[in-house]
Amino acid sequence: SSGINAEWPLRPGYLISILIKVGVFVKNDAFSDTELSTFSELKSRYKTTALTFISFYEVKYTYDRDLLLQSFTTVLDLLTHLIRRHISPKSLERLEMVQTVLKDGELLDKLFSYEETGLSRNLSIICFRLKNLIDQDKI
Repeated sequence: SSGINAEWPLRPGYLISILIKVGVFVKNDAFSDTELSTFSELKSRYKTTALTFISFYEVKYTYDRDLLLQSFTTVLDLLTHLIRRHISPKSLERLEMVQTVLKDGELLDKLFSYEETGLSRNLSIICFRLKNLIDQDKI
C-alpha cells in the first residue's frame, strides 16, 4: 500500500513514472537543445511549486488555491510540451489524468482542509515525500 488514502483519485505512480521517463530522456540525450531549455525551466518551476505546496501545509491558513492552480498549470503545461512527442498515447493519457486531478480546485481545497478528513491526511504524506525528494536533490 502506498499510504495514500482511497479518496485520492489518482494512482501516485502515474506522475512518478512520467518523471522517470523524463529522466531517461535526459540521460539518453533524447531532447533537443530547445527541449533541454524547457526541461531546465520545468525543473525550476517544479521545485518552486513543490516548496510552495509544502509551505501551504506547514504554515496553517496560508493555502492559496489560485496560486497553486497557476503553479500546477505552468508546470504541467511545460511537462506536456516537453514530452508530448516522446511518449506513447497511453502515457499521454496518464499525464492528462494527472493534469485533471492537479487542476481540480475543489480537490485541492479538500486536501488543504484543516479538518481531519481522509483526504487531508494525505497532505502530510505527500509533503513528507516531497521534502525527502528535495532533501535528496531529486527535485
